[in-house]
This record gives sequence, structure tokens and C-alpha cells, in this order.
Amino acid sequence: MTEARATLDQFRKNAGLTHPDLWMRYFGLGGMSTAFEVEAYLYGALEPTVHDRDVLAHALNERFTEMGRDHPVPYSDDPQEDFDSR
Repeated sequence: MTEARATLDQFRKNAGLTHPDLWMRYFGLGGMSTAFEVEAYLYGALEPTVHDRDVLAHALNERFTEMGRDHPVPYSDDPQEDFDSR
């Protein structure tokens, strides 16, 4: 799961979001983890639940859509893909 967390943080960087920006988007979508917990998910210190990971993915995908890009962050029920190819 460390690879997935690192991937979420890389997607965050690619989206041009700070940790607080991502947390605000996550929280706005109903995420219940604290900003500190979300940052710990991104650094790999804590493992998010499937739900929390999907809410983070959704927050990131909304940002990518705003940027005129597709939604590159996979959800838990998406087929496994090579994250490095994105």
C-alpha cells in the first residue's frame, strides 16, 4: 500500500495542491479524517480506509477536471493499472 500512498501524494503535487488545499477538498466531499491524518496518509505514516482513499481520489480527480484533464486517480473498484504510466 505504500506505493498507492506515494502515488496519491504525487497526484497531489501534479494537481498543484498543498496538503491543506487537498484536505479542504476532501473535507468538502464528506471526508472525516483530520488534516493531520490526511497528511499522514500521503506520507505513508497511516493507511487510509478504502473510503478515505476514494474520497481523496475524488477530490484530486475534481481538481484535474478543473484543469481540463481527465480523472487520472483510480478508485478502489477500478481495475489495477500501472500508476507510473500516468
